[in-house]
Amino acid sequence: MKKLLSLLIVLSMVAVLFAACSVDPATTKDNDGDKTAAATETKSDPNLDEWGRPLVDSALPADLNFGGEVVNIYCDKAHPTDLTVEELNDDIINDAVYNRNIKVEEELGVELNWIFSEAPAATRTFASEVDAIVFNGTGDYDIVMGYGYFLPCAVTVNTYSNLYDIPYLDFEKPWWNQIYVEEATLNGQMYTCVGDLSLSSTYGAGCIFFNKRLADEHYKEMGGSEGIYKLVIDGDWTIDKFTELVKDKWIDSDGDGQRSEGDFYGFGNRFAGPIPCNSFQYGMDALITRDDENGMPYLTYNTERTVNALNKLYSLAFECDGVWTNTAYYNAGDGGLYLSKFINGNMIFHADVLSCANNFRDMKDDYGLLPMPKFDKSQEGYFTSQADGYTAFAIPWGVEGFLCADGTTTRDYLAGAVLEKLNEESYRTVAPNYFEVVMKYRYIRSEDSEDYDLKIYDMILAGNNYNFGLIYSVNIADVSFKFRHMIGRDGSNDFASMWNGIETNVNSNFESLIEYFEEV
Repeated sequence: MKKLLSLLIVLSMVAVLFAACSVDPATTKDNDGDKTAAATETKSDPNLDEWGRPLVDSALPADLNFGGEVVNIYCDKAHPTDLTVEELNDDIINDAVYNRNIKVEEELGVELNWIFSEAPAATRTFASEVDAIVFNGTGDYDIVMGYGYFLPCAVTVNTYSNLYDIPYLDFEKPWWNQIYVEEATLNGQMYTCVGDLSLSSTYGAGCIFFNKRLADEHYKEMGGSEGIYKLVIDGDWTIDKFTELVKDKWIDSDGDGQRSEGDFYGFGNRFAGPIPCNSFQYGMDALITRDDENGMPYLTYNTERTVNALNKLYSLAFECDGVWTNTAYYNAGDGGLYLSKFINGNMIFHADVLSCANNFRDMKDDYGLLPMPKFDKSQEGYFTSQADGYTAFAIPWGVEGFLCADGTTTRDYLAGAVLEKLNEESYRTVAPNYFEVVMKYRYIRSEDSEDYDLKIYDMILAGNNYNFGLIYSVNIADVSFKFRHMIGRDGSNDFASMWNGIETNVNSNFESLIEYFEEV
């Protein structure tokens, strides 16, 4: 019920946004520096912003000013240019980020001091650094921003403040990801958050691209590209249908008489990370946790749904001649092999993230966009998950030293106001320029009268879900890694043996996580 409610909320927001939005693709700026600019239809309704969205008031007092106070923001290097850039360069997103930060500084009377850690982003090291800093009591940083998967590992050791206790943060505003807020909250507590400042939380959504020329050649009997789009629109785009489409699409291109990486395939993947393993899993609505009638999360990993989803993914990866999967690529192989095969017209389908479309700008063939397949036709909608390197935010616990207007000495007022304002201004300028101008009209090719790709793009955003068990997987014995380990690394679908080896640890970790939220 919670998932359905979240989906309906997001779908309604997407419908309001895109029904009123009109952008001329001919006027968007290209990456090569050509002179162009974003253009939108002149709004005629005073109750709508320039993107056709209902006007939303700021959560901050108009006269709020911190008198030039320096705000120290500690970040990892996963997505640095989403956060700050050094100068204007006539690129639409670069300039939007630069102008956003200047506006925040000017309107709040602050100086944003972005400090980037040298620690590897895709590890626990960054969160451990923040943990050590907080417990040393030096109060070095007001806000931290880091790798979405690993940042929560410091939650249960009291590193971060409960964000609901921070002044000026208003999580009912549309610049906060409402699904993340709902899923990350338990017992009135939330320690990490995601909003429009985190472009990576959306452009990292899992999806499937397909070569339209190849689809027209190989699927004539079902109408080629049009037939594939129709499967999606009619709700029939399932994992079984996808498997059926690709299972026999193998051509011995190199003439060696056996399936090898030099051949033509319907699909292939390294299966070495959250994309596409998690996106396939979550596309099939096989979640780590669900909520009971009281809103309390419980584990749903060891269920028939999950086992069946794993078997379906295994069948796709290893029981189809038309799918190229090699477990040797999990750690040592070239993940770019599959991307290059797709770009060069040697593979029909490619599973990746939305922003991968940036790699296709010089692709000779036209390509289309598809959501992750459903488990079956009865599934309520199309879902996906994100590459787990999206940027999440937190405010360190107990940082003091700034005298606020009300006489308190906590810097929470400063940190809350700045984090709120950064996400608000991202919502107003950066995010719509990125997703409505750059993604839709620079990267997505939609020349058909039905605009299928644009409709499907909106479907993907609406179904881009978070889950309590996925957000806190790092605290639950990294349970979200298991699909990628079994498929990509081990080439196995022996769920029972895998679960037997981790069940005690997963259950114990999950119970400890729930106890933390209940006791704090």
